[in-house]
Amino acid sequence: MPIIRSTTALAAIASGFFLTGVDHADAAVAGDFPNQFLSCFDAANLTEIELPADVQGFRLIEIAEHAGDKGMPAHCEIVGAINDRISPVDGQHYSIKFRLRLPQDWNGRFYMEGGGGSNGALKDAMGPTGLNQEDSALERGFAVVTTDSGHDNDTNSDSNASGRSAFGMDPQARLDFGYMSYDIVTRVGKAIVEKYYGAAPEKSYFIGCSEGGREALLMTQRYPDLYDGIAAGAPGIHFSYSAAYAPFLLRIFGNLAETRNQSGPDGIPLLNKLYSDNDVQLIADAVVGACDALDGLEDRMSNNIEACTTVTVLPRLRALTCSGAKEEGCLLEDQIDAFVAGMAGPVTSDGTRLYPGHPWDPGIGGRIGDSVNDGFRSWWFGSYDSDQNNARKVTLSTPQHAMLWQTPPVPLRPDEYVRFEMNFNIDETPALAYATTDLYPVSSAELGNADSPDLSDFASRGGKLVIYHGAADAAFSALDTIKYWNAVNETADGQAADFARLFIIPGMNHCQGGPATDDVDLLTPLMAWVEDDLPIERLEATGNVILVSGPDAAEAQRAEYTIDSGTIVMSGNVLLNQSAGTLASQRMVVNLTIGTASMSGRVKTILNPSSGTSENN
Repeated sequence: MPIIRSTTALAAIASGFFLTGVDHADAAVAGDFPNQFLSCFDAANLTEIELPADVQGFRLIEIAEHAGDKGMPAHCEIVGAINDRISPVDGQHYSIKFRLRLPQDWNGRFYMEGGGGSNGALKDAMGPTGLNQEDSALERGFAVVTTDSGHDNDTNSDSNASGRSAFGMDPQARLDFGYMSYDIVTRVGKAIVEKYYGAAPEKSYFIGCSEGGREALLMTQRYPDLYDGIAAGAPGIHFSYSAAYAPFLLRIFGNLAETRNQSGPDGIPLLNKLYSDNDVQLIADAVVGACDALDGLEDRMSNNIEACTTVTVLPRLRALTCSGAKEEGCLLEDQIDAFVAGMAGPVTSDGTRLYPGHPWDPGIGGRIGDSVNDGFRSWWFGSYDSDQNNARKVTLSTPQHAMLWQTPPVPLRPDEYVRFEMNFNIDETPALAYATTDLYPVSSAELGNADSPDLSDFASRGGKLVIYHGAADAAFSALDTIKYWNAVNETADGQAADFARLFIIPGMNHCQGGPATDDVDLLTPLMAWVEDDLPIERLEATGNVILVSGPDAAEAQRAEYTIDSGTIVMSGNVLLNQSAGTLASQRMVVNLTIGTASMSGRVKTILNPSSGTSENN
């Protein structure tokens, strides 16, 4: 099938598309809603709202009235806390904090913004409409809420107990982070909205990426009645098993660092200088050389994940092997072996795969312009010029693994992170993930996994789900998300596309970044699908769009692909390049079903290799 791709700005996911169906102006109006509501500073009366039964208490922390300042519309901001308590385990004060913004011009909709990392802080609650979008859900008239998920990084962290993951010592804080807080905050937030405006939200939306993507999937699985439209980006579907990636990688790269006598003054292996920025880019370039043309177009992107395997890439990597000492432009054999092993993913000693490896993708280098700013560099190795381990698999993943994704939790000092993972027995991962104790009766797997493929309750009430994942994500594997999608589709008897869609974005790193299309409007098409029953049926790409079919390639400024009819309409300086020559026009219609293309308007033909042109109407 031909590939639609835009090499410039896209308002879309995947190979370049914008999900259509609702104009931006129409997307802000859901119905007629009362303009009579509490003024912001009368919001203390909100303590009188009828709280859900599992809410023991609610207190207001801050109320602020915004008169359209700082780029925000006029709205009331409420910060509150739910279920204040003192932990009997660690003596810490915990509560579920939230921030709720209530716009003056409300559109009758509710929006929850997902978290990130291990949470512990309140986001701005503006409500992103997608990836790198300038506007916000608040600007579109949504009431927007977010939560810290039940712990506070400023007060509940402990540098001697895994830092910001220290809340993992408290059983209830674990549960709140795992799933309970998102349900509670949603229901309290909606109760406040109804009290404030005198009307309940007509439709509700949830958008999040990474940890927020996991939370988004939780809404479809545990709480299918809370949200109508959900977008889950790069979701941590199997936290308890993806956590095994940290000890798996640190053993590989930590051993390599020790072999090279590359350790700090404390004797801890340093990962930072195992690969220079240029080394990482050499690997990415090898992927380009091996896989670029597998999708029919040489554009330094790889759209064929299935074909771009280790078997395909390894010969290109071996060709980069240094003949002697390490130099620029070559890789040592142990560098190649270690990186290939890391890409394969964690397995037990008996060969049981715990978590999928990562796809080979040009975005491995994380290169945007002339600098390596993200990708595998930041997650696996850290900054090359650092004199301490600052890879995210060390600073973020390791304390989470120790405190949350095994039972019982193991508090660590930062200087213990690397050794803990290097000495961790991966074979014990399943037992520790599913273990329970009297103090921790809920296992880590039940706590953190969002992997139920049965979304029938969510689908039956009209819920719609969009899942997206960058192919070059070094935090969570896109292959795991594909595996989950296949399970959802199988459970739905092959009809999952009626309520859910998956999009893999070539080149994109974790949630954004990399040599990829990461300018994406998620909210508008999701609303069209939910509210107007307009499924994702048309893909739009703008700006240097390329359509590839075998040896032929067409270029245009705009392309519209209608999925059901199988037609692509290309317009604006259309160029069709074939072996015999090039055709130019302003419009071309491609029928993928019967394999034909027709050009209209003034058509100009350029013949190759002979010179001369002819023009036709």
